[in-house]
Amino acid sequence: MTWFIGSSLAGYLALALIASGFPVFPIQFVWFFLVDGPHVLSTVTRTYCDRAERARLGNFLWIPIPLMLIGPAMALVGQAKWFFLLAVCWQQFHVVKQHFGFMMLYKAKNRDRDRMDFLLDRWFLLMSLFVPLGWFVLQTTPALHALPLKWLPGVAFILYGTLAAFWMLRQAVKLRTGAAMNWPKLWLLAAVVPLQWLAWTYALRYGPDGVLVGGIILGLFHGLQYHRLMWLHNSNRYSASGASERHGLAVVLAANAGRYLAVGIGLHFLTYFLPQALFPGQVMLQTALWGIPFAHYCLDARIWHVRSDKGLAAAIGMA
Repeated sequence: MTWFIGSSLAGYLALALIASGFPVFPIQFVWFFLVDGPHVLSTVTRTYCDRAERARLGNFLWIPIPLMLIGPAMALVGQAKWFFLLAVCWQQFHVVKQHFGFMMLYKAKNRDRDRMDFLLDRWFLLMSLFVPLGWFVLQTTPALHALPLKWLPGVAFILYGTLAAFWMLRQAVKLRTGAAMNWPKLWLLAAVVPLQWLAWTYALRYGPDGVLVGGIILGLFHGLQYHRLMWLHNSNRYSASGASERHGLAVVLAANAGRYLAVGIGLHFLTYFLPQALFPGQVMLQTALWGIPFAHYCLDARIWHVRSDKGLAAAIGMA
């Protein structure tokens, strides 16, 4: 409740502060330097610094190199704006996948295996997260206004409203009939769904620049959630007997929470912030550095498979 669900309060607080007239910059500073950037680089502690993971992932660990070439290649052909749109959409897709992953963990932990509930939960969460994002993108991207897409928002809202009504009816029927309720799953959805709608709806008033505001509001929740998951994993896996021999440097970095955060903050400063500070306004550099979070998204898709990784399942209490 405190971290995996309760950290959504950081997003709601940021939204309330910005809406009340509080300057965005101090909130952006906390998000960028202490939460978002370090969460991206914290993946290093359990991949590149872990001897066993290096052996398992092999050549996949070279993926940052080709990913850092995508942005400059698009910039060279005059498509930098489309690249940044792609980058933001991939970033939000990554956030959506994390929330979906937590929902599935709660379903597994509470033996919530009804097929109807699975389909309703799956599509209700995915549409709750993608529809407001899609609405924001369509409203704030001039290049999309020329396309024949005026019908799309209306259809999406109708489908979403119908699905949401069915989902809520299903919960009401289960509660009334005394069926088992998966409360952690419901608490998670109650935290993330309204925040997604509020964040992107409010961000619309800033136009295209609203992507930063929406990203901060949602990224605070996502980043804090991820830090707690990573620290849960690291502190359990790397404190086991014989961990030093199996995992190497990762054990040293996971010795305490302060060291773990220092590694994330330091790597973020050196690899992402410092190059942009030294060479400000360089589009080629900015697009290339997006390869770092892209690599984080790809690595995340490989290292959090609880079903196939018994060590991971044990480390996060899902064995």
